[in-house]
Amino acid sequence: MKIKTYLAVSIDGYITTQEGWPVQLSMPAFTGRTSYGLPEFLADCRGAVMGRTTFLPALEAPEWPWPGLRVFVLTSSPLPEGTPAEVVSAPDPAELRKLMEEADLGGDVHLVGGQRTLDAFLSIGALDQLGVLTVPRFVGSGVRLTADGSPFRRFELRSSRTFPDGCLEQVYLPAA
Repeated sequence: MKIKTYLAVSIDGYITTQEGWPVQLSMPAFTGRTSYGLPEFLADCRGAVMGRTTFLPALEAPEWPWPGLRVFVLTSSPLPEGTPAEVVSAPDPAELRKLMEEADLGGDVHLVGGQRTLDAFLSIGALDQLGVLTVPRFVGSGVRLTADGSPFRRFELRSSRTFPDGCLEQVYLPAA
């Protein structure tokens, strides 16, 4: 099981706009799970892990955003009523990783969400692959990919490709 991410980021370093929308929504060619290499990325995923902030809006969504995936939530608060019974939560990334391993998913886990969840898994050495879709937009403000004061980390480029609209996919592995 690998924990891997596929995050969209603006060229000025933001993963959301100032209104809180994911930056990939600013691209006319974005059509959700069928866009920008996501089908290939998701093909091996059997689980999704995220923080509470990313998870909560899914409970009110007209369609469950992670069909067919086991969902794991990093949170120290109880999950609200209406949470599907198969959703697993834990307050600690190491504990949540152990629960993912014990679930024997038969595939990888997609780390969905923001900088705090990404940083939590990076801090315990549990991110196996960092996928970044660079969107050719300046958004000026919003949530940055990394928080101020994040530790220095090295990555090695595994692959890259450019889409016709200028989006650039880069896949990195944590460097030793």
